[in-house]
This record gives sequence, C-alpha cells and structure tokens, in this order.
Amino acid sequence: MTSRQQLSAELGSGIAALVVTAVEVGHGELEARRQVAGFLRGLRLDPGAVLHAAVAGVPGLAPAETVDPGEGPGVADQLLAALEAREWLERMASDVSAGRVLWPPH
Repeated sequence: MTSRQQLSAELGSGIAALVVTAVEVGHGELEARRQVAGFLRGLRLDPGAVLHAAVAGVPGLAPAETVDPGEGPGVADQLLAALEAREWLERMASDVSAGRVLWPPH
C-alpha cells in the first residue's frame, strides 16, 4: 500500500466516524454531506478513494455481531447508525464518482 493509499484509508476511517456520529446525534444526510465536503476540501487526495475507504471503515465502527443486545445500552442503535451512515457514504461516493459535488446539494 502506498503512502497516499494509507492516508486515504486513515482519513476514510475518520470520515466514517464523523458520519456515524452525525447519524447518532440526529443530523440529517445534508448536514453530514456539508461536514464531509468541508473535511475533503483542500485535500490533495482523490475524494472518491477517501469516500470508498470511509464506506469500508464503517463496519469497524459497528458493534460486534457477537455482542448480546442485552449486554449494553444502545447496541441496536449503534448498529442502525452504522448501517445508515454506510448508506449515506455510499451515495456520497457514487455522487463523487459521477462528477457531482457533495455540497451544496444538487
């Protein structure tokens, strides 16, 4: 893995965490797009590669499948937030791949 690929993967993990958190605190997809666009602005990396890394990073933020929902509060909510964040990131990555901007909305 090149240093640029490693950096894209690390930034993708950060973006995944940002979007999962946005879902958990009740922000909508448009607010998440605004935050991600601001994060990506000025990077000298391929935004599509970073967003694809973010999609790949979401499963690491979800609670483990082996966790019993009765073991801790909010496990189901965390899983739902991770799934919704993944959907949002997939749409963002698709938009960037198609040449559309993340923000402002199209």
